[in-house]
Amino acid sequence: MFERRAGTARGTVNNKRKKKAGRGRQQEEEKKPAEIAAPVVGAEVSGVDPHPRKAGMYRITLFVTVEGKVEPDSDSLDEDSGYSSSDAANGTMGNLFDDWNSEVDALIAEAKTAAEEKSGSVLKDQFEDTRLETIITVHEDTLVGWRLLKGRKLTAEEYDELKREERKEEAYRSALQMLETKARTTAELARALKRKGYEADVAAACVDRLRERRVIDDAAYAKRFAEQRVAGHRKGRMLIRQELLQRGVARSEVDSAIGGLDSNVEQEAANQLASKKWQSTKGEIRERKMKVMGMLLRRGYSNSVAREAVNLAAEAAAQEAADESYEEWQDGYDGTDDRFGYTDD
Repeated sequence: MFERRAGTARGTVNNKRKKKAGRGRQQEEEKKPAEIAAPVVGAEVSGVDPHPRKAGMYRITLFVTVEGKVEPDSDSLDEDSGYSSSDAANGTMGNLFDDWNSEVDALIAEAKTAAEEKSGSVLKDQFEDTRLETIITVHEDTLVGWRLLKGRKLTAEEYDELKREERKEEAYRSALQMLETKARTTAELARALKRKGYEADVAAACVDRLRERRVIDDAAYAKRFAEQRVAGHRKGRMLIRQELLQRGVARSEVDSAIGGLDSNVEQEAANQLASKKWQSTKGEIRERKMKVMGMLLRRGYSNSVAREAVNLAAEAAAQEAADESYEEWQDGYDGTDDRFGYTDD
């Protein structure tokens, strides 16, 4: 039994290691190529492949031509040659080589000549244009619209615009993931995208795309929000109006949502809330009414709705007290009334 348990434990550990390794490989695959910092001259499509995990997405491999204007480091050239410019300046090298024969001097001269030729070739290569490989992930609509076939050449402006399209698609998919967790207004979604680091124009384009496809609709959101707050959260229309405005919904859409609320549902919710609060409130009748009234007003109910709910709660409490008093009297009644000499018999 001990061996079986040990084997099970080892199997569990191995499975965890495999899962961790799988996640690591997935993260490596998802890593994007390093951003190209040098000025881009142009680009050419070298490959088009469907994305292995994202439906409707394609990975575009590009050969990007950049300007490689980076001056070589003179210190590194001296290190490569094994000869330090500082040593040459202070004369220490000459002192060391005074006793050497002419053959050694010739070898040193040959090495210096080779280093100078190398530095010239490095300088030439660094000032020439360089081709780098990078990958861009785009939607199939972008693929078709841009005709991104193998061999397609892009100007620097087209390359920048294609990178912008990639950024917009990333923002769009990020927005869809956020909307899966909870509904959001247009303003809330734009703020969330900004917190994730997306530029203002990219977030605006993403929101417009979602609105065109009816994925986000502030009017419908406001209507559902108001109905849920009235029935489920027992809040009045005044507080609901304030919450919708804070979420960035337009005033006209807020007014429409508030105007569509059922007054009877709102009143019934206020009545239930007042009745519950009345039972836990202490004090005289007037004091209890004031406390319950204040609570309802803070919940966003109007004066008329709150007043009616308070009166109903007070009346219900009084009637309940009267019923309890009558029941107690009945429990103690023995069928006679000594005041009039009357008996039930």
